[in-house]
Amino acid sequence: MTKKIFMLLVALVATTAFAACGGDDDSGSGSGGGTTVTGMNVQPSSLTFTKDGGEQTVSVQAPSQASATSDQSWCTVTTGTMSPNLKVTPVTVKVAAMTTETADRTATITLKAGSESATVTVTQKAGDILTVTPSEYAVAAEGGTFSVKVTTNGDYQVASDAAWLAVGAKGTGEHSFTAAANTSSQRTATLTFTLNKETATVTVTQAAGQAGTITATAMQIARQMNPGWNLGNTMEGGSNANNYTINGGVGAETSWQRTKTTQAVIDYVKSKGFKSVRIPTAWVMGHVSNETDMTIDKAWLDRVQEIVDYCINAGLYVMVNDHWDGGWVENSFGDITDATVQKNCDKMKKLWTQIATRFRDYDEHLLFAGLNEPACDNQNKTNALQKYEQAFIDAVRATGGNNAKRTLVVQGPSTNIDNTDKWFDVSKLNDPAGAGYLGVEVHYYDPFGFTHCHFGGTMGEDKAKKGDWNWPLYFWGSANHVSGADADYNSTWGEEAYLKGQMEKMSKKFASKGYPVFIGEYGANWRQLSSNQAQHDASIKQWFKDVTTQAINNGCVPMAWDINSPNQGGKAGVMTILNRATLSVFCQPAMDGITEGVAAASWPY
Repeated sequence: MTKKIFMLLVALVATTAFAACGGDDDSGSGSGGGTTVTGMNVQPSSLTFTKDGGEQTVSVQAPSQASATSDQSWCTVTTGTMSPNLKVTPVTVKVAAMTTETADRTATITLKAGSESATVTVTQKAGDILTVTPSEYAVAAEGGTFSVKVTTNGDYQVASDAAWLAVGAKGTGEHSFTAAANTSSQRTATLTFTLNKETATVTVTQAAGQAGTITATAMQIARQMNPGWNLGNTMEGGSNANNYTINGGVGAETSWQRTKTTQAVIDYVKSKGFKSVRIPTAWVMGHVSNETDMTIDKAWLDRVQEIVDYCINAGLYVMVNDHWDGGWVENSFGDITDATVQKNCDKMKKLWTQIATRFRDYDEHLLFAGLNEPACDNQNKTNALQKYEQAFIDAVRATGGNNAKRTLVVQGPSTNIDNTDKWFDVSKLNDPAGAGYLGVEVHYYDPFGFTHCHFGGTMGEDKAKKGDWNWPLYFWGSANHVSGADADYNSTWGEEAYLKGQMEKMSKKFASKGYPVFIGEYGANWRQLSSNQAQHDASIKQWFKDVTTQAINNGCVPMAWDINSPNQGGKAGVMTILNRATLSVFCQPAMDGITEGVAAASWPY
């Protein structure tokens, strides 16, 4: 072999050996074809590591021993001994694992050999970072919305393996989810977060609930309830001297009127075209054990349930409330200190927990109304009222079953349309059932002189003076005004345009936003006059017709007040439509007005 050939072989071996010095491991990879400067060759020219870090080697071929430094503490270098034959110095590059970093990072390694220098760029990829907390989450039976904290550096995906657990919106560092109310045994679902090959899970466990079948919303139910009728002066009868006792007894039913309610009475109500019955009910006023326990007299609750069943049997919708009830809440707004409001809220919850539990399995034909006419005349009192109504909602929903979605009706301040429009914000009430299961109640008795004042009867014998707030008005509606001496008894306000505007207020503020409005009471005293009786009868008919029509046209359910006192004589007049004892119509003008009002109306929602 000649000397020239020998030298070529040595060069070939050296080149091959140098190339083998830049090997990879599982923690990253070398890249680049190397860097060559005068008298120095670096292989590779750049390195890439995963988020787990690791070690790689850079080979430096130079005439003299090479040195290496790094400009980042997380990237360290160790220089080996140069091989004497190949003039190659191995440099070990070690990169620490990432812990909390969510972005890629780089370092620069500077290599020197004699007067020569070169650099190698080291990149560590953050990779797919995905962590979630907590890994386990407990949800109450009534469901609700909750959030999971998410730490990531990419656009992750999330899926739920259960229909009752809905995926909500991504937020900054969190993701929201909504659990539906549980109406069965305890259940579990898994949320799975995915970012490429990274996954994380959250196990969600929901407490057991009660079986429920209600799916209809308050608005869907309300449109089926027109017109409504009140079983007035009946289950709310009694004496406030019996407050917080059980001394009222089941006989209280006939203390304010004389006819015991039967299936036949309710069937007759239905036969007159009514689709719903409101049952004003007293509880505290003679039917609870004491103020501390608030235990309802079983015999009384049984009787209320019996009447509810009459309505259900007749195919009617039925609303049960806590009526004036000795004024225990309705007249309490002179004291709205935190202590008093909390005390009353506690009593409210005890009361409604018992009522709701008894009726838990009834379907959507049964509605609950928390109060009747809470005496609120300013914003502060209304704020206290909404705390009572929240207690009512919480108590009913917590009993589960069909109560989880039952339509609940809350009352505006004094159930006055103007006060309710001005001060009442139903959206501030938190309903675990979600949107669509609350209604709002107001009453309508305008103008007061026409609907209520008892000082007339025989013309000229009035005790009030013309212009007084209590001056009686016998004639309502522009077509029914009279002339001559009786013209003083024509309504001077609260007629057709006013009525239409009042109902439109309720539509705009509540019904148009998904909250049906219940005109829980409306009525006018029918009087026996010494003259112009025909015009008075026409006024009664038109008033009932117009209230009924305008209510329905604006998403309100009109429920006529009826006290079963069929005696038109005397000066007072009477707010009675049906004679329950004889199962007949007593006030035909009112009945005709309601019937014609329904026929002329159109439910808008």
